[in-house]
Amino acid sequence: MQRHLIGAVLATLASATFMFAQEGPPHQMPAPGQVTEPEHIFCPTMKTGQLCTHGTAANLGLTGEATQEWRAIARSYNQRVNAATEQLFRDAEATLLPEQVALLKAWFAVGLNPEINTLLYGKGLYGQAAALPPSSSEN
Repeated sequence: MQRHLIGAVLATLASATFMFAQEGPPHQMPAPGQVTEPEHIFCPTMKTGQLCTHGTAANLGLTGEATQEWRAIARSYNQRVNAATEQLFRDAEATLLPEQVALLKAWFAVGLNPEINTLLYGKGLYGQAAALPPSSSEN
């Protein structure tokens, strides 16, 4: 009984945190002449695999209504990722020891998305140029 109560409390806290982190931190404009890193693709304040709605829109070169439509798509995706992750944790509790569940949860902790972004940036997979097909003059 106590194990289920703790699980329910943790799930509630995780859901509340997810709702507040849905958009990630507000994006600030850089000062003139300031060197900035690319917009985030995977949100550094959210669980592993969840997209940054602002950053992905910027990296895809979206504007206007397309930006709003994309952000709704990305929010829906993030909600499904969150729900699937939470379900995985609940299902795992029936099979794994508490220490194993804790390790599983650590694999999905906030903090891995910046590493994913670094890998993508290193491969040049960011910005509008990465989203555009190569021009025929490059062949």
